[in-house]
Amino acid sequence: MHKQQTQITGALAVIRNLSFVIVLAFYGCNKTPDPAPKDDTQTVTVLPKHEVIYEVNVRNFSPQGNFAGVTAEIPRLKDLGIDILWLMPVHPIGVQNRTGTKGSPYSVKNYLEINPDFGTAEDLKILVTSAHQNKIKVLIDWVANHTAWDNVWVNEHIDYYATINGQRPATPAGQNWTDVVQLDYTNANLRTAMADAMKYWVQEFGIDGFRCDYVSGVPVSFWQQAKSAIDPADTLIWLAESDSPQYMNVFDYDYAWGFSDKLNLFGENKNVSALKNACLALFNNTNYANKSKMVYITNHDLNAYDGTEFTRFGANVFTMTVLFFTIYDMPLIYNGQELGINKSMGLFDVNKVPWTSVNQKMKTLVKNMIDLKHSQPALENGQHRGSLTFYNTDKNTDILSYSRKKENNDVLIILNLSGNAVKFKFDENAPNGTFSDWLSSNESTLEFSANTEITIAANGYQIWVKN
Repeated sequence: MHKQQTQITGALAVIRNLSFVIVLAFYGCNKTPDPAPKDDTQTVTVLPKHEVIYEVNVRNFSPQGNFAGVTAEIPRLKDLGIDILWLMPVHPIGVQNRTGTKGSPYSVKNYLEINPDFGTAEDLKILVTSAHQNKIKVLIDWVANHTAWDNVWVNEHIDYYATINGQRPATPAGQNWTDVVQLDYTNANLRTAMADAMKYWVQEFGIDGFRCDYVSGVPVSFWQQAKSAIDPADTLIWLAESDSPQYMNVFDYDYAWGFSDKLNLFGENKNVSALKNACLALFNNTNYANKSKMVYITNHDLNAYDGTEFTRFGANVFTMTVLFFTIYDMPLIYNGQELGINKSMGLFDVNKVPWTSVNQKMKTLVKNMIDLKHSQPALENGQHRGSLTFYNTDKNTDILSYSRKKENNDVLIILNLSGNAVKFKFDENAPNGTFSDWLSSNESTLEFSANTEITIAANGYQIWVKN
């Protein structure tokens, strides 16, 4: 959801496991009653442990600004290591009270149609098929709380809409959401119609799940009802734009919103101790022992309203990239982030990703981080995630160092969050043993103990792996 429409910031999965045996499990073709036939590439999946998700703003992602432009990039996204493709809303956008020249993608005019700017139904089917052939799952963004003023339901089913201050339809109470009107979930017919509309995209296009917008605006009972109707076998992926555990009996993933806010605060005050506490609070949230969160340093809202990750983190943008890939569960990449695109693209107008402006350091780092995520058991998601241990150093407070461990696998991260090169040693609680340098081309190793002196560059990062 865009910030004009909410003050809450914000608006699974094939694994490329590179270093150990992939466990395959048969995937039922019938995700819902009588779904459209699926090709053979969709009949198996792997256990969801290492997902990396990629968010696409179709309007700005490619020069074409359509589904065909996304389809053309799928082989590259496969090579990058993307497991899940999240398409921002694909529906026609309302014209009445529109914001900007193109309007917000989150102002839906018809839940059963496709934005003509993006192409046709056949174009979307080609995109989904191409993704599946490349072992990438596809989520579509779903806006259930509200519609555009000129949504077809306004004329055909005005009873679907809430009455607010004597007006129906009306903008959601207490919000500056001028381009949308509030739906009424006390209406049983609305609930059925909304769930049926969601089911349509599973049956007709073979999508693999939903990223659900402004989840907390809709009663949890609806999400339970919708999942039961659409996904009785629990084979779809459900991602909530929420940071509230009460919805996690329905959803598989939600947002690490609070953590994102703390990251932004670190970008302002450079308080390493507070950053460490934020990491611990994220990791130790017992409500997510068997569930997952999506972790990120940018997305469509942050990029549009808070500035790019480069403007928010400055020279620490690379260390923050290492952090969000390794501290917890599923990392998100947004619309060209993997190439170090330092551009705010907005939500209401055409503003293309400048694909020729490549930050080679970021491009290499993101690829390395995805390979690390996919290959290390310690970095698995949800109930499979490895433990987290922080290490203290002698005197230096600008170093953030931690290990993610699972069985014999140990991933050691060292981040220098200062603008100066640093030499340091760990205190008595030190990582121990021989580790390989993940980022080294010559597979160099280092024996770690409390006596080991580490040298790290200004705003530098090191990744060491012990198997």
